[in-house]
Amino acid sequence: MIPYIHIADIKIGPLTLHPFGLLVATGVLVGTALATWRARLRGVDLEKLNSFITWLLVGGFVGGHMLDQIFYHPTELARIHDGHFEFVRPWSIFLLWEGLSSFGGFTGGIIGMLLWKYYVIVPVKKIGRLEIPWFKRREKVHPILPLADLLLSVFPVAWIFGRSGCATVHDHPGARASADALFAVAYPDRPPNFTSAIELYYGSYPRYDLGLLELMFTIVLAGCIALTWRRRLPMGTYVAVACLSYAPVRFAMDYLRITEGEAADPRYAGLTPAQWCCFVLFIYGLAVLAYSRSLVRRGIDPTDELLASAPEPATTTEANPAT
Repeated sequence: MIPYIHIADIKIGPLTLHPFGLLVATGVLVGTALATWRARLRGVDLEKLNSFITWLLVGGFVGGHMLDQIFYHPTELARIHDGHFEFVRPWSIFLLWEGLSSFGGFTGGIIGMLLWKYYVIVPVKKIGRLEIPWFKRREKVHPILPLADLLLSVFPVAWIFGRSGCATVHDHPGARASADALFAVAYPDRPPNFTSAIELYYGSYPRYDLGLLELMFTIVLAGCIALTWRRRLPMGTYVAVACLSYAPVRFAMDYLRITEGEAADPRYAGLTPAQWCCFVLFIYGLAVLAYSRSLVRRGIDPTDELLASAPEPATTTEANPAT
C-alpha cells in the first residue's frame, strides 16, 4: 500500500504556515509566471492578462468555497429540524478558508472571466484617501477564449501543486479499499501521534485518496501538454483538451467517494455534484473544439485583439506548426 504521508504545519513565531496553503500559493505563483512567459512569446498585452488572472482567481476562490458549502455541506447553512426550517451557520458561506471544491472554483472562475469580459473596476467615490470601486461597462468587449486557452496551457502544472496539497492533508478520503488494491493508501484506523515534521505512516485502514489519484492524473496531463508548448496550436485547443480529458476521469473517480456515514458526500439523483458538472464540462469541451475548428477554417484568431504590439519573433518551431 501507499503510505499515509503526514507533513506538519510550519510555525514561525506566532505565524502558522499550513502545507495546503503553501502548495496552493506556490501553484498560483508558478501558473502566473508560466502564463506570463507564454504571453510574452505571443505578444499578448500583459496588463490585460494580469487583470484577467485577478478576476479569475477572485471568482475561483469565492465560488470554490460558496458552492462547496451550498452543494456539499448544505446542513452547515440551514436544515429542517422537527419539521421547522432553521439556519445553522449561514455566515459560513463567507468563510473562504473553511473549504473549497474544484468544480465550485471552476464555476466561480468562469463567472470572474465573464465579468472581466464586460466590466472594468473603476473608483466611483473618494472618501478622504479611500476610493470606493465599482463596476463600469467596458466600451469594447474583450474576448476571453484566447486568454483562457493561454492559461489552460499552463494550468495543469499549477494544478499539480494544488492537488499535492490535497494529497498531503488528505482532505478527500475515498471509499474503503482492499490492502492489495492499486493506489490504496494506508490510512490510520485512529488518530496517530505524529512526532516528526514529515512522516510516512502505514495504518491498517486502506482506502483511496482522491486527491492523490487526481494528482497522478494531473502530472500525466501536465506532461503531455508541456510537450506542445513549442508548437502553435489553434486557439481553443487547450481549453478543449482540458475539458474533454478531465471530465470523464473526474466522473469515474467520484464513484470512489465515501458513500456511508457523516463523511459521505451528498448525491443528487445518484450522482455527486461534480459528476453532474462533468456532463456540462464535457459538452462545453466539444463546443469549444467545434468553435476552434470553425475559426481555423475562416482564418480568424481572436488573440489578435489582445496583442500589445507586434508579436516577438517566433522560434523556428513555433513559426512552423507542422514541426
